[in-house]
Amino acid sequence: MFGKLAEFAGWFGMVLIQGATLPTTIGILMGSNPRLPEVSLVLMVWGGLALYFVRAVAKKDTLHIVSNGLGFFLQSSLLALIVFGA
Repeated sequence: MFGKLAEFAGWFGMVLIQGATLPTTIGILMGSNPRLPEVSLVLMVWGGLALYFVRAVAKKDTLHIVSNGLGFFLQSSLLALIVFGA
């Protein structure tokens, strides 16, 4: 039983972590949040997710492959908004 609970907790945690950047990104796209995060913050998170993704693929860890792949995509989108303007 604990295994299923731990697996659910991992997937739900992934949704919470990756969803943390969505309010900022949506706010920028909708024009209600003109404040962009610092480029250094986004680049460091982006780089960390890329490295975690490499590790997840090497270990064939599905949860972390999905989580880091999604996070990398979301951070790339946010980085594009910062670099190319919203």
